[in-house]
Amino acid sequence: MRNNTAVKLLVLFLSLSIALFAIEGKSKVYIKSNDTIYTSQKVTVSIELLTDAFSITDAKITFPASQKYIVQAPQSASYLGTEEINGSAWQMVHYEYEVYALQAGKIEIPSVSVSFTASMGYGQPKKEFILKSDGLYFDVKAPKGVQKDQFVLVTDNYTLVSEIKPEKKQLIIGDAIELSVTQKAHAVPDILLRPLEYTSNTFLRVYSKEPELKSELKGKYDVSRVDRFTFVASGEGNVTIPAQETVWWNSVTQKVQVEMIPEISFEILPDPQIAIDAKKAEQKQRLLYVSVILIVLLIFYAMFSSKIRGYLKERKRMYELSEEGKFSVLLVCIEGNDTRGIYKHLYDWLMSIAPSLARGGFKSIEQVQPSFTESLRELEALLSDTGQIFDKTAFKQEVEKLREALLTEQKQTLSALAKFINPQ
Repeated sequence: MRNNTAVKLLVLFLSLSIALFAIEGKSKVYIKSNDTIYTSQKVTVSIELLTDAFSITDAKITFPASQKYIVQAPQSASYLGTEEINGSAWQMVHYEYEVYALQAGKIEIPSVSVSFTASMGYGQPKKEFILKSDGLYFDVKAPKGVQKDQFVLVTDNYTLVSEIKPEKKQLIIGDAIELSVTQKAHAVPDILLRPLEYTSNTFLRVYSKEPELKSELKGKYDVSRVDRFTFVASGEGNVTIPAQETVWWNSVTQKVQVEMIPEISFEILPDPQIAIDAKKAEQKQRLLYVSVILIVLLIFYAMFSSKIRGYLKERKRMYELSEEGKFSVLLVCIEGNDTRGIYKHLYDWLMSIAPSLARGGFKSIEQVQPSFTESLRELEALLSDTGQIFDKTAFKQEVEKLREALLTEQKQTLSALAKFINPQ
């Protein structure tokens, strides 16, 4: 009897190994268009993963680092499809990467590294493919009127605006002003907007903040960069903050354009004793106000602290019992990869929002939301085998989608009930 079982297991293992060995996979990497572009403009590199298996997972695509270009990766695949190869239908996943040129001339992408796994279906063994593409080349032109080795932003819309707060021409030592510089452009990545620099001198100390980059804006400009600088008066005298220029190439007029931040001049005066005394008096008065307020707050706390704690404790308890509170606990378990916690709190939350759905188990959930099936199967497998793959991001997205649908259904039910009770 034991010999028969061993033979069956051996046959099963050999059949799975043969099926895994028979899986084939390859990749295609190519430039979507060979049109010549200018610096800061993009070419689209298409990457396709192909296999004769049923599914493609664990895709990883890496471009070699270079000072000649920057790469923007897509958030997800552009589309899925099939392709006929040697009479067989192969699964295909298509990605599109945007590559922005930083200099003119012939740009080379030496080799793109591609890896992915393929399997014949759920629960089947996976085969990993690690591939490298041939080198890719594209030509980049220097805009007319710009040196070949000079980087210049090429766009159809660009603006440079500066603002000073407060607007003063005279400063007292210790005073501070803030200069904000906003750049906006169209159809270029925000990271290509040039950083601006100001340096400290005898009269002014300069402190810069982290730039604020934004993309996917609506309207004439779709990206922006805001640089902020604080200038603190540190020495008596006259001082001028020098002007700054930004050069860009207008792709509509085909001309070089220059935007400028004008120079700013200040007269810095010594801090008179009267101002110092006034500030000290003001500080003492504020300190007195703060002390009185603190004393009043302490008395108030001593009188009502027990009631406040009780109120906060009850509020916390009610929140934990609410649907929202139970859902937040579920999200914490998902982020922490607490498998059994996810399973328990999933049902706790479902009992608070849709008891009938909770009593129906996973099958009922899958009937309401078929897209949740794969994530629930992963969770179920993980409960019995901690080594199984569990995509917590996908699970979180699906459970948030389910909550939104259930809340919408509740809202519609309550609305219908109100109309039934109070007919027009």
